[in-house]
Amino acid sequence: MGTYSILLKSSKRFRLKLGCLGYVRVKRGHYVYTGSALGKGPTSLEGRINRHRRRSKPIRWHIDYLTKRREIQLEGSVYIYSRARLECTINEAVLDDLQGCPIVRHAGASDCRCPAHLLRVREPTDGDLINYLERIYAEYGRPMADRY
Repeated sequence: MGTYSILLKSSKRFRLKLGCLGYVRVKRGHYVYTGSALGKGPTSLEGRINRHRRRSKPIRWHIDYLTKRREIQLEGSVYIYSRARLECTINEAVLDDLQGCPIVRHAGASDCRCPAHLLRVREPTDGDLINYLERIYAEYGRPMADRY
């Protein structure tokens, strides 16, 4: 059980149909998706992160539309094991601290009141988004990080 954020980078601008949310313009730059994993096996923290890393998969969530694209590189993930539901709290910190901007309203957040959980973010001055995400997660426990 826990919460995770996936760091993505778009190498190009492109137009993308994001399911029922319609078409969006994906700009070059960095994106963060924050989610939760509450189960075992495929719905465990490891299962969810590994699923997001695969390009070949059935589209189930908004993030899948992005992670299937060749223009998108997964740069890493930061996660925390916790029984507490921290997904929205951490997403709010990403919105504030990294000046996150929803790719489109409700993207990745169809089950909560957040503006979105799929955000375009600015790069911090030190250029290391994984470290920055780790600092956000450290406020809630002991974060783990993987770089791809």
